[in-house]
Amino acid sequence: MASYIFLALGFVFLAVFCVFRDKKSSVTAVCFKTVASVMFIATAVAGLLYNQHKEAVLFPALLMICGLVLGLVGDVTLDLKIYLKGLPYDNAEKDSDKMTYLGMASFGVGHILYIIATGLRFGFGLNMLYTAVCAVGVTGAIFIFSIFIMKMKFGKFLAPSIAYCLLLTWFVAYSAWQLAMAFSVASVLLVVGAVMFIVSDLILSMTYFSKEEDYKRDGALNPESRLMIITNHATYYIAQFLIAIAVMFI
Repeated sequence: MASYIFLALGFVFLAVFCVFRDKKSSVTAVCFKTVASVMFIATAVAGLLYNQHKEAVLFPALLMICGLVLGLVGDVTLDLKIYLKGLPYDNAEKDSDKMTYLGMASFGVGHILYIIATGLRFGFGLNMLYTAVCAVGVTGAIFIFSIFIMKMKFGKFLAPSIAYCLLLTWFVAYSAWQLAMAFSVASVLLVVGAVMFIVSDLILSMTYFSKEEDYKRDGALNPESRLMIITNHATYYIAQFLIAIAVMFI
């Protein structure tokens, strides 16, 4: 089936990307990452075409595909952030920061679309409120641990990071609530995808916001080590491809 072919190609391009990607990134790495991200969009589009109820679920499915497109935008901008930061020109730092804000915004809007699509497919109600409250609690716990235990330094990115984390944990809680109410293949895929998304972003936040001395460590514990880079991207692409495959069953 076409969806699974695109999925397989996506992980092939992801593997090639991981070969070229280091802590400074490169144009080559950005190109391979872009192609890998195009593959999860293609996976979702093919999944919609094969969905037996595509007429009935067309709108929520399209919203999810739009969320994946925004994921691609976020992918490119966040890797360009790393690349620009290492270039020797005066505004490199400012341009890198702009890419960070744009990447967060792209992913944040993408999660809003995922939440709306899930609600349209499985129903809105008080569960929206309950899961939002849950998201606030989880987000608070994450940032208390990150700031006071891990000693992470969010600086000017603290507010957008909290806002983004709220959307991400809301998507996790909301998809989990839907699965608890009624089992379906799509719900399982969305829950696992949402959880993998949060794992990926927790790793990414360590890469961006760890305390200064952590970056001086040798080996895998360095936030910018190859292991951290590969783990971050592997969990992220698993998340996006699970969401993309869910379009086939939504």
